[in-house]
Amino acid sequence: MPARVERKDAAEHRKLILRTAECLFDEHGVTGVSMHQIAKTAGIGQGTLYRRYAHKGDLCLDMIQNYSETFLEEAQEYLAEHRESPAEERLGWLLDSWIDAIEKKADLILTIQAHHIKESDDNRSGSFFQTPLYLFLRDRIAELLTEIWAKREEASPPVPLLTAHALICAMAPHGHFYIKREQGYTTQQMKNNYRQMCLLPLSDAES
Repeated sequence: MPARVERKDAAEHRKLILRTAECLFDEHGVTGVSMHQIAKTAGIGQGTLYRRYAHKGDLCLDMIQNYSETFLEEAQEYLAEHRESPAEERLGWLLDSWIDAIEKKADLILTIQAHHIKESDDNRSGSFFQTPLYLFLRDRIAELLTEIWAKREEASPPVPLLTAHALICAMAPHGHFYIKREQGYTTQQMKNNYRQMCLLPLSDAES
């Protein structure tokens, strides 16, 4: 995701819209809030809102991008503070936290999909692989896998970077919600399955 370059007043305007939408979504749910309601509560014209966001899917996409930045900062902070912890523990936390982040913003993600964001699926997927979030997750997961497999002295372990990429693709929101809905898996079952794929201790935490 490219860095945003905005005038100060435009940036403040955007923050007001996102804060207002988040409060309304928390209270009424994403589907229960209209763009008109967001504009009215934020004290701006509906035309002004639509000039920035063509529809609710665009607004939700911006909220997801904003949340991704927060998640990235929190993950960086955790890994820095726990650099002496076992790699298995750090990797387990990272995988679980990514699933939790997807679940927390499920309504936003599903609204984005329902509104068919303008980019094609191929372009949208390709753009994700250029974002700081993807690059961070891929590189950190690969580093942690390298550290874990080095201790186990396996003769021919999987390629860490390819494994990290495969995990991220498997945990992508579209696939996550599809397999969960189709097969009825719980969030905890899915977390533990990804842990098993990396030969990590299972988590007993309730989802």
